[in-house]
Amino acid sequence: MRRLLNGFYTGCGVLSGLALVGIVACVLLQIGARAAGVVVSWTAEIAGYSMAASSFLGLAYTLNTGGHIRVALLLDRLPPAAQRWVERGCLAIASLVSGYFCWWTCAMVWDSWQFNEMGQGVIAIPLWIPQLWMALGVLALWVSLIDSLVCHLIDESTLYPRGGDQPSTV
Repeated sequence: MRRLLNGFYTGCGVLSGLALVGIVACVLLQIGARAAGVVVSWTAEIAGYSMAASSFLGLAYTLNTGGHIRVALLLDRLPPAAQRWVERGCLAIASLVSGYFCWWTCAMVWDSWQFNEMGQGVIAIPLWIPQLWMALGVLALWVSLIDSLVCHLIDESTLYPRGGDQPSTV
């Protein structure tokens, strides 16, 4: 199961990176087109969709590699036993919030597909396509938070299932 979950998180991270490559491709296309005197008006729209996909798809991968920044002003001042319980509470609350967000994001994708909503840009793109990447990213984050909570409950020393470094703290 661990290999499957880590593969899922890594796959989302790879898709996030590919979306970043898509942004770069759009920018380079726009620069080249402008130099050639050609107007390519749809690149900003595609770059925007790619940015949303990259942001959401990278959340779970970043969480499981310990890349999120944490504000640990209070946590560092607690005794170790209290730190464990605060971590568990934070993971539980984050799991609930992300699960709620996941539910409504998937409902939004379903509604967009059902009502055949189209983007308002130059290219008529069905909105469920870019929204689907957002929903997949939120789903991956939700699974990742539950995974982290379960791992933390089983082994108190494991906060990040992939064995990533501790996140940078502020």
